[in-house]
Amino acid sequence: MVQPSFNHPKKNPAAASTTPTNALDVFLDNQNQAYFEELYKSEAVCLCILRLLPPVCRQLILHGLWSHAPLRSVDVKQQLQIKVDVSLEQVDEILRPAINRRVLHPMVHKGHTQSWPFNDSFKKGLRNALTGLGRSNSFGVPFDKPEYAGFDTPPEDELIAEGEKKFEAILKYMVSSGLDTAFVGERPRPQVLHLLHTSGLMTDPGDPSGRNPNINRLTITSKGFQFLLEERQTQLWEVLMYYLSAKEANAERSAEVLSMFFSLGCMDLGQDYNASKSFPRSQTALNDLAEYGFIFKRSPENDQFWPTHLATSLCSGDSAAINTQTADDKRRLLLPAELQLTHFAANELEIAILNLFVDIRIRYPNLVVGKLDRQHVKAAMDKGISAHQIIAYLGSHAHPQMYNSPPPLLHPTIVDQLHLWDSERHRLQMEETVMYEFFSKELFDDTVNEAKANAAIQHSSTSNKLLFIEPHTKPAITDFVKQRQNYLRGGF
Repeated sequence: MVQPSFNHPKKNPAAASTTPTNALDVFLDNQNQAYFEELYKSEAVCLCILRLLPPVCRQLILHGLWSHAPLRSVDVKQQLQIKVDVSLEQVDEILRPAINRRVLHPMVHKGHTQSWPFNDSFKKGLRNALTGLGRSNSFGVPFDKPEYAGFDTPPEDELIAEGEKKFEAILKYMVSSGLDTAFVGERPRPQVLHLLHTSGLMTDPGDPSGRNPNINRLTITSKGFQFLLEERQTQLWEVLMYYLSAKEANAERSAEVLSMFFSLGCMDLGQDYNASKSFPRSQTALNDLAEYGFIFKRSPENDQFWPTHLATSLCSGDSAAINTQTADDKRRLLLPAELQLTHFAANELEIAILNLFVDIRIRYPNLVVGKLDRQHVKAAMDKGISAHQIIAYLGSHAHPQMYNSPPPLLHPTIVDQLHLWDSERHRLQMEETVMYEFFSKELFDDTVNEAKANAAIQHSSTSNKLLFIEPHTKPAITDFVKQRQNYLRGGF
């Protein structure tokens, strides 16, 4: 089964997730001009794309938005206050993010000059977004409340709590799959579990092919554990892009769904909207988003919905609006050289993640004490979690007091021990084989030479006259042995 990957093919995988919108960037980089033309019919998309561009590109776009002339290299250099003799390649590289989003189109003219005309659809959409002249309802249609009905609007705190509850339930389910304890909490819906499987975040150990998974026995993968280490905004965009990839795999149009994501990112927290008027052709996708905590609906049939903070902060670039924990709240882990771990936390999700590879021995309301031991660490590694991922998690959650000691942050004893436990898994490698035992040294030598000639040999023992070959070559080697036996016995 081919699983979606959001690592850029031309970039170092180690630096793939440098921005929260990396998954979105990779997805858009693989789309053609026609896809962007459909996207830019929505004013909300144009505004969000502008927000997600680097500040320099935003400045240049807003500077030339109301002009009928394209951006010229001379104007760009003057606007950015760079030297006139700077090469066009360098200027083009500055505008590369806008070019990749089909906002600008590079054109080379005679006399070694260059200009960048605007995409007409984007230009019109952004103008309408900034002036309020758009008619696509892409910013949402407020819900008309009948006077006779008791439509109570939930407060913002309740919407935030609802979004956190839904999304953290998914994360907790992923973590619990790596533990021996049963999952306690609201189980994600089947469509969510199928997405976790097709994205590679979870797998069915009993279905190596990935074609007929049992969603009741899914376990977390190494990719899933890496997902848990990401910042919340990165997690949200990855989930949305996995959802889009699933839509495309079913031959469904994804541009309308992506436009809906951007529209939700432009809505107001606490405002209720009309679902059928805001997204007349994306009702199924909108109801699906409720399962991830992006919106709140009283029932799937209800036409009234409220976007949660997970949706309204998608395009704001303000990850603090999504994260309910500050950086100081995360950095509460003490780990001295003797592998004894102390974590000052009351967050159930963080404790569950620790429980994947830590033997938790003492637990108080806001304090957890445990130990990194071989049994728990190797159990986590057997599920695909690597030593590098554990080290990264411990480092990112280290208490500020640990920064007072000389570097490195984690004691070398801890790092070395984790790598040693990881290397133990690679001491033996299991492979299927076919063994032949010979009583004649001449027949053994001839068969070994034949196996080597056919790249079939795995191992041979001259002293014991044992030969191990690849299973798929058994018929050919068996025929050779029979023919050679007849020849050596004189029976041609």
